[in-house]
Amino acid sequence: MLKYLIFLFLPIFLFAHKINLFTDFENENFFISSYFANAKPCMNCKLEIRDIKNNILLSDSLDSNGEYNFKTNQKELMVLVDAGAGHIVTKEIKEIVAVKNEIIEDKSSESEELKKLKEKNRDLENKIKVLEEQLDYFEIFKVLFGLIIIAVIFMVLKRVKN
Repeated sequence: MLKYLIFLFLPIFLFAHKINLFTDFENENFFISSYFANAKPCMNCKLEIRDIKNNILLSDSLDSNGEYNFKTNQKELMVLVDAGAGHIVTKEIKEIVAVKNEIIEDKSSESEELKKLKEKNRDLENKIKVLEEQLDYFEIFKVLFGLIIIAVIFMVLKRVKN
């Protein structure tokens, strides 16, 4: 019985310090979000953005929410997030395609405040997309945990029956 419990709970510990990395690109704004498997943000983790020739374009750290915004017109990038102690995640973006969601308006009539609000709105939309992806990711863990609980209940009932 102990062997089964160890076998069932071992995968939980394997993902304890896994780093997740999500990226989004819209209107030359490259949005990066990184967090651990327990949904805590990768605060102040080292961030590197490289081009296809492996030249470092940017070396900085994530903010307290595990996020970073980077303005670029590059089509191929590699993002590396290092949380220390060997916890590193990389993601290659082969072709960044900008999706235009807004109607093109006359830029000359826009006020400076309206431009700032639109940029803030884009950032918030990117954050919403990342949070939706995170929720989808944690649904898998909920299902697996439920299946493990059901398996343990059946094993206990089998032991009690014998």
